[in-house]
Amino acid sequence: MKIYKKTMRIVFIILITFFYSCKKEVKTTDNNAIKIKNEKSISEISSKSSTTDSILFLNLKSSFDDETIKLPCKLNKNDICVTISISYGWLAYDDQFHYIFSDNKNIKAFKEKIPKAYLKGEKYKSIIEEIKVNDLEKEELLKSLISKQTIDFQNYNQSDFKNKTNKVSGCYITDNNGYSITFIQNNKYNSYSHYAPLFYLKNCNDGTVNKVVLEKFIDLLKIWNIKM
Repeated sequence: MKIYKKTMRIVFIILITFFYSCKKEVKTTDNNAIKIKNEKSISEISSKSSTTDSILFLNLKSSFDDETIKLPCKLNKNDICVTISISYGWLAYDDQFHYIFSDNKNIKAFKEKIPKAYLKGEKYKSIIEEIKVNDLEKEELLKSLISKQTIDFQNYNQSDFKNKTNKVSGCYITDNNGYSITFIQNNKYNSYSHYAPLFYLKNCNDGTVNKVVLEKFIDLLKIWNIKM
């Protein structure tokens, strides 16, 4: 009887030891799984951050100098300036908006009122002011900069707005707005402009206007929240 009790006690101790050993192993395995999962999440976040923070280089073709456009401040290396100009028909002043992106993260915005060229004298001067941009507006501007419309349109030239033809356009309109958008980076720039783009898209059917490019230009202006 004593031998039986002693044997049962040994078996019980072995079972208890085995149970705690298994529990510890399961816990260790769970911890490793959590660690692997966390490492994967951190890796995904790092990947997304590097994509967002990477420097954007635009496909710009022409050499830029101070005579091209007078900017409100000097651009540093890799800074991007997007200048949008609106000419208001017969109004005395036109508007010009400058958006300056530093490494695609810090954004400064300026609004400039420019008198028409025929207005002379001290009375008529350009007026420029910095615009405060909140975080939501910065996010929208950044989306505009890295949008497909902005990137793809850099492949065009100003001459692409017209079809190659010997025809003289019969389309004509007065007292409408003209729009231009200029992209500047590292002393290079692309500039695009069109007078009354919606009118020419909808009403000019004589084959002189490249409506494919014009429609993309209108989409580009919309991406930059320009109302026409």
